[in-house]
Amino acid sequence: MGLGTRRGGWGRRGGDMVSALILLAAGIAVPGQGPAGGRGVVKRAGRGPLPPVAVTAGVPVGVALFVATGIDPATVIALLIAGFVFSWRLKRVGTGRTARAQTTTLAGFLGLCIGNLRAGAPMADAMDHALANTPGSGGPTTGALTAAARRVRSGGSGSAVLIDAPTMDLRRLGTIWEVSDRHGIPLVRLLDQLKHRLDARERHRQASAAQLQGPQATAVILALLPLAGVLMGTAMGADPIGFLTGGGVGGILLITGVLLSGAGFILTEKILEGASPA
Repeated sequence: MGLGTRRGGWGRRGGDMVSALILLAAGIAVPGQGPAGGRGVVKRAGRGPLPPVAVTAGVPVGVALFVATGIDPATVIALLIAGFVFSWRLKRVGTGRTARAQTTTLAGFLGLCIGNLRAGAPMADAMDHALANTPGSGGPTTGALTAAARRVRSGGSGSAVLIDAPTMDLRRLGTIWEVSDRHGIPLVRLLDQLKHRLDARERHRQASAAQLQGPQATAVILALLPLAGVLMGTAMGADPIGFLTGGGVGGILLITGVLLSGAGFILTEKILEGASPA
């Protein structure tokens, strides 16, 4: 009687664990290449990537719920590890997507601004027209360029604004602008070189992303293999879920397995990130 009740409790807790792990695994398997790709970020309608705070803020609530329902502490620890890996990947993909969007915005702005300057427009007018017509404008890049345009229109130095900008590309733009003002080098030529550099980097990134799709798919498959093994064992009539969520040696094995799987996934992603262009 006691054994049957215990196994029933394990089954219910095991079902909760599998449901949670499947959801976390689905988050890991979302198509996306982080800094080297452009798909798969979790988005909210009209707001951009879901911030990591929205994911990690639920951890204390989740712990309280797990404790209240009597789930073994080892299971709670394993789920928190899996949740950390999911949150890390979500942040990485969202950060890479945002950086690529800002680079695309800057390249579009430079193309329009160069055309306006070559047509004889003053710098302030050229920047205002480019900002008004750049597709997908928004974020820190647009904010910094708008502030620089206002500074130029008021008679100040727009390059000084961009030199203190939050992104490297904007700081590089501010530097070449300052060099142009100081040494009398035609600004259009320098802006054109910067735009060509941004375009070449984007082409390189896309080529690298295509080459890394295979290794990234392999990393996801390897991360999900332990879960597949648990499901196969259950289908064969064994009780791996009850063993892993029942505490004791099973709990130690559960934590160790989830920790090693998550660490391997993160390490693989870091290696792939190092192989892709910045």
